[in-house]
Amino acid sequence: MPASVLILTTPTSGTGSLFRTVSAMAQRQYKPLRWIEDFYERDQLDEVTMSIPPTDGRLLIHNMPQLFNPATRLGDYRFILNTRDPRDLVCNQFHWNLVHPNPAETEAETQKRRDSLREEGINSFALRANSSKYYRSFIEIVSRIPPDKRIFVGYAMYCLHFDVVIERLLDFFSIAAESLRPRQMARIRAERVENLADNPSWIGHQWAGADRAPGRYKIELEPHTIRILTERYDWCLEFLRLMDDPMVASTYD
Repeated sequence: MPASVLILTTPTSGTGSLFRTVSAMAQRQYKPLRWIEDFYERDQLDEVTMSIPPTDGRLLIHNMPQLFNPATRLGDYRFILNTRDPRDLVCNQFHWNLVHPNPAETEAETQKRRDSLREEGINSFALRANSSKYYRSFIEIVSRIPPDKRIFVGYAMYCLHFDVVIERLLDFFSIAAESLRPRQMARIRAERVENLADNPSWIGHQWAGADRAPGRYKIELEPHTIRILTERYDWCLEFLRLMDDPMVASTYD
């Protein structure tokens, strides 16, 4: 049985779509498993830091690197690394907080929080929020994963160069493209950016504020806010320029 493949990611990085793509591609090798989602729905996220992801041929997502259990033996897994520009992430977080339920809140508490957020506005929220814990934890874990056990699939490449990503993932899984069945190919094609509007599984049909391309911060945030965030995350943006493909390095400028 192959070692589990763990999609290590930060939140709101197109992870659901990536998970569906990889699940379709490697369905004969790996069994998809809801993992973090189960903790979240049980309101037991504090248990994640004490839990070890299963190693027995599963495909699973870990999108809370700040809760990654340090006792996890990284050599027991192979990793698909996925993240995005932190300036885009904060825009997604703003919209996510306006629409997504929180099992720890009452309905009245949720409505009060959302009203307060609308009054605050996205620029104030972006300056107040800080995702450094996600990215610093992500980078620390990545630094300990042997290069031959990982592949980086950033949000920018996934959106802008989908076919290249598919080729690289097939190689990562040692799957010949011609071995994919028509149904597998159809499931993969459904995740292309231009096909998401017709994809019933796309998160944008369920939650308002989803995006399909890098660079939303340039549209949604004021120049002053962008300058502050660019300085705040300069260390992270430099990491992404070096880690990601040169074809999309300019998106992190």
